[in-house]
Amino acid sequence: MKFKSTFMAPLLVIVVMLLLAASRYIEFDVLSYQENICLAVIVLQIVILLVPSAFYSKLKGEGFVKKLRFAPFGIEKLLVTILGSVTLILGDTLLKLFIYQISSHNGDYSVYSYYLNGTDPGVLYLLITFALMPAICEEILFRAIICAEYESSGVVTSVIASAALYGMFGIAFGNFPVYFFAGLMFAIIMYMTRSVFASMLCHLLYSVFNLAAGETVRTVITKPQSTGFLIFALGSLFLVCLLVFFGECERIYYGYALAGKKADYAEACPKFNLKKFSEALLAPPFLVAVLVFIVAAIQF
Repeated sequence: MKFKSTFMAPLLVIVVMLLLAASRYIEFDVLSYQENICLAVIVLQIVILLVPSAFYSKLKGEGFVKKLRFAPFGIEKLLVTILGSVTLILGDTLLKLFIYQISSHNGDYSVYSYYLNGTDPGVLYLLITFALMPAICEEILFRAIICAEYESSGVVTSVIASAALYGMFGIAFGNFPVYFFAGLMFAIIMYMTRSVFASMLCHLLYSVFNLAAGETVRTVITKPQSTGFLIFALGSLFLVCLLVFFGECERIYYGYALAGKKADYAEACPKFNLKKFSEALLAPPFLVAVLVFIVAAIQF
């Protein structure tokens, strides 16, 4: 029996969430090498994200890899990637400020920092473990594979569904809006550049910023001198960057039109289809993924 891609894709994310939840019960102090826990976390990311992704791609057949947009992006796409990264950082900070004002949640939004336990492995290991590896592993799964699987229901469905599943990957209610927003931006950048490597770069820049300035952002959010002014300033900067970002997106698509380059997904579903969108997000596996997320969020 052949299942729809929108039926199969959430099953992959469910497996990943279950593996991530199960990893919380591992004694990482035993697995760490010479007291460097990062090596164990890197292996964890490979097992949780890359291995299921590779197995899923193998099951889909040889032609599936060609749909995953492992293509280089030109230097002319670098600006939109950087603009997207800045827009994401500003929007992310503004979103975290709103979350703190509503719920006083000011925890760490990385699913991997749980395993550090206060240790300081060094800058290089931090960059590899919490910036480079997530940028590669998560983009392969959520942007390359998940977006490709949902494209038959339209690009809008692909972007929203992949962002929602990425939000669930945060396995915390407070993390969901942050991961969802980041997933939206990563997916948009991938489709603008038609390369998952661009979303990897955006993800990397975003993660490096969080590593370098995460504590500063947390301090500003939790102890603002003027909350109203901070919201106004961040909101204004975010809107300006968003307008510039979409202007650059328009320029890129205008270039595609002049060159006669049609999107490879345009003929499958060129317009938003509410029926297909609803079917994708109400598919039983997707609802099971929601249930797994809720249970994991309550548990952890």
